Amino acid sequence: MKKPARKKPAAKSPAGILEQMLNCVPSPVFAKDREHRFLYLNKAAADFLGHSNEKMIGKTDTDFFPEAQVRVFWEKDDEVFRSGAESINEEQLTDAAGVNHTIVTRKSVFKDGEGRDILIGVINDITAMRKAHSELSMFRKLLENSNDAIFIVNPRDGAFLDVNETACRRLGYPRETLLRMTVPDIEETAAGANGWADLKARILASDNLLIGGRHRRADASTFPVEVSVSKAEIDGKTYLLANARDITERKKMEEAMREVDTLRGLIPICAKCKKIRDDKGFWQKVETYLERHSNARFTHGLCKECMNELYGKETWFKEEGK
Repeated sequence: MKKPARKKPAAKSPAGILEQMLNCVPSPVFAKDREHRFLYLNKAAADFLGHSNEKMIGKTDTDFFPEAQVRVFWEKDDEVFRSGAESINEEQLTDAAGVNHTIVTRKSVFKDGEGRDILIGVINDITAMRKAHSELSMFRKLLENSNDAIFIVNPRDGAFLDVNETACRRLGYPRETLLRMTVPDIEETAAGANGWADLKARILASDNLLIGGRHRRADASTFPVEVSVSKAEIDGKTYLLANARDITERKKMEEAMREVDTLRGLIPICAKCKKIRDDKGFWQKVETYLERHSNARFTHGLCKECMNELYGKETWFKEEGK
């Protein structure tokens, strides 16, 4: 007996195959005519816009999107129809749920079998990318405006990977110069043969470390700093984040407080001549003692009582007092 011949599957039309292929494309794809009427949307486009293919076919953007957005869409549509050149444009689009998206639309034009101009558009939703970029820009702005100098450091060699504007301004270097430098170039405690190795060992042994040091400016002058250092692991690599605070004013205040402390307590003073005995047993004038133990400096004059005592009997003094 002869086996019955197998029936060959009916061949699909090229249009049917193309539609299947487009529905497998993850990016939203649409087609319009010169009157801006939708001729086709793939599944990704229908899902993204929130409107079914059947609902949108034959209608225009004005039936689905805000007027301001439609003006932008049509301006670019007409430009592509007129020039025949591809257009890539960043746009705003509000979907059926009222959610606003930032999109990049790539549009081009071709002629169909009947010679009609057909516009094909491919949408790329970059909303998340734009949000991330905005957040990154905000973080960068806050970083640049920080009162502290901020450094991102490669722990391997102490090289600066990034610095903020405060660091550049405080140290007197342009950013491009500072990014070619290392921690030992600006920090006195990290200088020397094993300076960075010893400092790095202390840093890596702790999650967070507060270090006192002195930074060296481009003009070779130095100033005291307090540096908070923390570690960050990104993609398997370790980075150091250092916040350096200029504590010059704090040091001045501490020194002033030490001078005040020196003058506190019982100070031996002569009841007659008012000289003060220092810690070595020598008697000094009050102004001499205070000038040696503080930043105070004295000018000399006469109070009213002493003026009367010294010059009260003088005729010229009596005349001035009238």
